[in-house]
Amino acid sequence: MIDMHIKKLSPLLANQIAAGEVVERPSSVVKELLENAIDAGAKRIQVDIERGGARLIRITDDGHGIEREQLELALARHATSKITQTEDLKAIHTLGFRGEALASISSVAKLTLSSKAQAASDDSAGWSAIAQGHDMAVEIQPRPMPAGTIVEVRDLFFNTPARRKFLRAERTEYVHIEETMKRVALASPSVAFTLKHNGKVTKRIPAAKSEEQQKQRIGAIVSNNFLRQALYLDTSIDSLRIWGWLSSPEHHQNSSFSQYVFVNGRAVRDRTLNHAIKQAYQELLPAGRVPAYVLYLELDPEKVDVNVHPTKHEVRFSDARQVHDFISRAVAEALEPQAETLLADELLQVEEVERAYIPQNNSFKDQSKDKYYHPRFEAGVAVEQETPSVSRTQVQRERHYSSYAPKPGSRNTNNQEGQYILVSERFLLQPIDSGVLLLDIKGFWLDYSAQLLQQEWGKETLKRKPLLIPERLGIPVEAVSERYLELWNKLGFDLNVTGPKSVALRQVPASLLHINIKQLAQDVLYATASVSHSISLQELQRLLLEKLSVHWWPDSNQSWLDLLNPQNWKESKFCQKLSESDLASWLMTKQASDTFSQTQLHSANTQH
Repeated sequence: MIDMHIKKLSPLLANQIAAGEVVERPSSVVKELLENAIDAGAKRIQVDIERGGARLIRITDDGHGIEREQLELALARHATSKITQTEDLKAIHTLGFRGEALASISSVAKLTLSSKAQAASDDSAGWSAIAQGHDMAVEIQPRPMPAGTIVEVRDLFFNTPARRKFLRAERTEYVHIEETMKRVALASPSVAFTLKHNGKVTKRIPAAKSEEQQKQRIGAIVSNNFLRQALYLDTSIDSLRIWGWLSSPEHHQNSSFSQYVFVNGRAVRDRTLNHAIKQAYQELLPAGRVPAYVLYLELDPEKVDVNVHPTKHEVRFSDARQVHDFISRAVAEALEPQAETLLADELLQVEEVERAYIPQNNSFKDQSKDKYYHPRFEAGVAVEQETPSVSRTQVQRERHYSSYAPKPGSRNTNNQEGQYILVSERFLLQPIDSGVLLLDIKGFWLDYSAQLLQQEWGKETLKRKPLLIPERLGIPVEAVSERYLELWNKLGFDLNVTGPKSVALRQVPASLLHINIKQLAQDVLYATASVSHSISLQELQRLLLEKLSVHWWPDSNQSWLDLLNPQNWKESKFCQKLSESDLASWLMTKQASDTFSQTQLHSANTQH
């Protein structure tokens, strides 16, 4: 019969239970000890393995070392030098911080921790703390050694046979250790690593002191084939930055073996990050194939929680949606150039403005060119044309609206106030007791946006919003004046010159909703950049307001619901009251033509 009395667990048993989370296999030990060495400022680390780590794991580093008085404390559970108070958990800057690794390892193995502090004299000896995993007693002995730390872990799981029998073959465990060292090496390019197995050097990774050396290091760790075809990515906004290398859509694999993501220098396996990358590649890869990548995400430590699991493989973001969308869009934009296949090497001869962006409204281009015209033809570059694709979002949106569009002659039988239907992505019909209210959403929203912009411009109370990814726009001249950029800034558009014929749009007025801002800014840039020295603020304002109607963009289903919020839309000049007969006539007119004006609609209402 089981004794149901509550007893306090012994320190050994408690540590062995904790070790079940931290020490899963030899590679787990290697990971924890490598992270400790990097936190100690090591520049050279050597890993010695025997029998896949089951017999011996030895980590030697040249870090700052541990004082003799602190060696015994270093093996105690929840003892660490990396945090001191609760507030420190809000912004972790080190790889380790929980103070569990050495205590957990010493409870399931024979551990010797030897160290000599960098501040110690050259002729002084180092010290060793020995723990055998039985009664958790620690023995301190002198040991001649250079400055740094040596951690020896022998006979892993010698006192927990149930765990030991789950170890795999020696070769399998070694492969896991090698992969662990790869991840740590990718995260710490300035540290040199050496891996020895059964006395033989199996991998040597020199430190990278320049960007080119780091690329060579990635090629050596991941694959030179990957590096040769990989696309470089470096995008940032506010405190978020992602950079690294992505495989092109033409190069894919059948497993996730060469997929590495690092958050503030920590290797992680995070669903949010993986999903964001997968979403960017979703329509570019064959079924069952996945990309390879080495990506580094940097953000404010206060905006990411690494204290989620003892292994520290998982993280939690304070704004996961922002991080997800930022990464997904950054990766998608890095892959965009791959949509066109160039058949010549003269790409660099093409004007940067045409490479950067081709506006939707090509008023400055020759409109007589046929639909197969491509601007690169003028530069003598052959381009493979593909059938234009329609985005998944656009298809879903059209299906949504078409499901609500009334059929000719149909009528709404539910006359309750608040019910409405959408027609052609532009008109809103709301039943009332004596007929329907018909709102021209485009006219109403553009008028609302224009009034709001003019008020903010007049009172100089403009609110701005940063773009998740800065938009790269083209300009038709070699340079624009600082005064011209300042005019844009006064109107809420943050433009920065990025090349001889390109600018980056980083901030826009917050009141511009449901407008294709990239197209709007590009259109006005082409119309005004050539006269940037003489254009006035009022002229720029007028042109922006005129172009709003050209670039109206109902970009989500939610946009229609937003329009119901203003309390005065029923009294606006863009709202008409129609009887049932008026509605039938309007529907017939709508069926015959896709364009309507308020004058036509008012005329039809008067005649009936």
